[in-house]
Parts: sequence; structure tokens; C-alpha cells
Amino acid sequence: MEFFSQPTSWVFIAFLIFISIVIYLKIPKMVTKLLDEEIDRIKDSLDDARKLKEDANSLLAEYERKIDAANKEAEEIINQAQTNAKIYEENSNKKIEDYILRSEKQSIEKIQQAEKSAINNINEEIINKSIAISENVISKNMNDENNQKLFESSIDQIKKLQD
Repeated sequence: MEFFSQPTSWVFIAFLIFISIVIYLKIPKMVTKLLDEEIDRIKDSLDDARKLKEDANSLLAEYERKIDAANKEAEEIINQAQTNAKIYEENSNKKIEDYILRSEKQSIEKIQQAEKSAINNINEEIINKSIAISENVISKNMNDENNQKLFESSIDQIKKLQD
């Protein structure tokens, strides 16, 4: 009975009793069940996390496509605006050139009219002055003898013109 006198023996017996109670009460099954439940919960969490990750990746891809589409649309809008600006610029330049040409043409016409008017005025003035001077010279130099010479000279010129 030395076996019962040693404390390690009692510890061993207590341990066997403890193991027996644990097995009798089905504690390993409970612990296993709790562990299995925890494993299932963790698996569910992992599955949810994977699903959320897949959803996030699909949303990310969708938004990236939307961003690319928006960038392309923005580029198209910018290109269209640049094209429209060039067209408007060309139209404006053409209108300005047409306006300048019309203005230049009108100015030239006005200048030509003014020149013609000035030339006509000068010619009228020259004619009027020439007539006045001629009348003055003729009236001073006219006498019977000069009248006869002038008359004969005029008749000779008319005869030459008729031949």
C-alpha cells in the first residue's frame, strides 16, 4: 500500500477520476461541438469576407470602367470643343476677311468717285478759266484784220477735215 501513501499516486487517481467524469459528462463532445461551431463560424466569416472581397473587386472594376468611359467621354467632349472652336475661328476669320474686303472695295469706290468728281471739278474750272482767258485774249487782240485771218484759217481747217 505504498501506492496510496505517495502523493503522486493520489494525483494520478484524481486525474483518472477527473478523466472519467469528463468522459461520463461527454465534455470532449461538448468541447468538440464548441470548437466545430467556432470553426463553422470562422468558415462563414471567411466565406463572407471572400464574398465581400469579390463584390468589392467587381465594384472596383465597374467603377474603373466607368472612370475610363468618363475619361473617354471627356476627351471626346474636349476634342469636339476644340473642333468647334477651330470652325468658329475659321468662320470668324472668313467673316472678318469678307468685311475687310467689302470695306476696302467701298473705300476704293468712294476714292474713285471723289477722284472723278475732283477731276470733273478741275476740268470745269480749267474750261471756265480757259474760256475766260480766251475771251479776254480774243477781245484784246480782235480787230478786223485778225478776224479775217481767223476766218480764213478756220475755213482752211474745215476744208482739210472734209477731204
